[in-house]
Amino acid sequence: MLKMIIADDERVIRESISCLIDWEKLGVELTGLCRNGLEAYDMIIDEAPDIVLTDIRMPGMDGLELIRKVSLMDLDTCFIILSGYGEFEYAKEAMKYGVRHYVLKPCNKSLISDCIVDVAKDCYARKRTRSLEDGHFLLTSSMHHNIVSSVISESLGQNKALPEIIRSYEPYLDFYSTPYQLFYVFYLDIGSLKVFLQELKQYCEQTMLQVTIHGTYVHNTLLLFFKDYSADCGMLEQFIKQLSLPVKPVELEIQKETYHSLCELLEVILVKLKRFSTIYYLNNFHLLYTCNYNYLMSEAERLYQKLKAGSQDSFQSLSELLLGIEDTAFLKQLSGSLLLKASADNPAFSAINLTEWLFEIDGEADPAKLKSRILDHLKRLLLLPPKDTNTSSMIDQITTYVEQNLNNSGLTLKFISEQVLFMNVDYVSKRFFKEAGRKFSDYLTDIRIMRAKEYIAAGEKIQIIAEKVGCGNNPHYFSQLFKKKTGMTPSAYSDSLRK
Repeated sequence: MLKMIIADDERVIRESISCLIDWEKLGVELTGLCRNGLEAYDMIIDEAPDIVLTDIRMPGMDGLELIRKVSLMDLDTCFIILSGYGEFEYAKEAMKYGVRHYVLKPCNKSLISDCIVDVAKDCYARKRTRSLEDGHFLLTSSMHHNIVSSVISESLGQNKALPEIIRSYEPYLDFYSTPYQLFYVFYLDIGSLKVFLQELKQYCEQTMLQVTIHGTYVHNTLLLFFKDYSADCGMLEQFIKQLSLPVKPVELEIQKETYHSLCELLEVILVKLKRFSTIYYLNNFHLLYTCNYNYLMSEAERLYQKLKAGSQDSFQSLSELLLGIEDTAFLKQLSGSLLLKASADNPAFSAINLTEWLFEIDGEADPAKLKSRILDHLKRLLLLPPKDTNTSSMIDQITTYVEQNLNNSGLTLKFISEQVLFMNVDYVSKRFFKEAGRKFSDYLTDIRIMRAKEYIAAGEKIQIIAEKVGCGNNPHYFSQLFKKKTGMTPSAYSDSLRK
């Protein structure tokens, strides 16, 4: 589901729009209403919305300045401009920043809805084709495969409800907000499976860039599922149907379904998977064989819980259990699950190290080296002494990164979450508010003002200070922000220090 905010200084307009539109039908979550550009800017820093519907003329910061500032950030936000007939020149100016959509006042429900539908297509296209660094995508994709395979295995092998199993993995993957597509491919003979996956890999590398494809295979049926970055999956369906396979007794049959979230999708397919004793999980277009390893998973979970409760003697028993597993694929899956849980439970551990460890384990082919690496990582993580601090490592990493990059005018919580922490921005936002007691945008503004006061006291020029605290080459905006937070202009504050 796409996130959207509305910015308009006229209360009746922003509230009327919020009430008139059937947001769920459009696949949009309305996350906030803003009275001006400054409020909208702060909310964009915190929430990283996909769509912003903004008025042109607003006090404090107008729509054009808001669009210009957001265009400098590492975001894929699409803007819709609300403008009167006499403001068309402003709309033309906004188009220099890539804005293609505007709604003329007065407007009606139908006009706004049509525009949002059109913008949503752009948003999904940007999500699908966004150019991420290959190394980052490989790391996160490998982690997400590990998470989904672990959730499936634990659901099949343990008597636990799915939400309870998911809870350990929520910091690293969105289970509740992102829609997913599910493809059932029926009558796919196991003798053709290898060729099918090779062809599918080539197709996805050419037409579904940066999309992680998950899947399971049971009894001549392949289930493929992935984030719904495109409303039209007809090309994938056509590709599958025209494939020439070595063993094809009957034509392949395709069934498509869309789910509001990964959790909802997993609830459906797990009911089907539990009927089978042999299951394959699709990991980067390679099959991982899973059998009835219920005892090993249950025992590993029991020992992990004892370790979590403080019984460090249980580590020896856990080590012996893992050393006795000869199935390399299952060992990688089980150990990956333990690492993910332990890192989520340990506030002193860095998520960056976790992604590197999982990637390293996934690429290790030698069984002896694999076991050695796994035990070394688990020992460092499970037997790590607790950190004496009131805040988690995640908050420490965020605040440290902000301190070191305060001059970056495009700093957002989304960038830090995905590029620095490798975590889900919604989870990080909630954790930050819970632990810090305020939104990230408020914290960022306070830090900038605090540093600005230090620079003013040192006698530095306003333009230089604006750049140093992340307001870019815009001393006017810096002065507005400073006055909003302190009640006085930078020059007045400077004069007060010298009285």
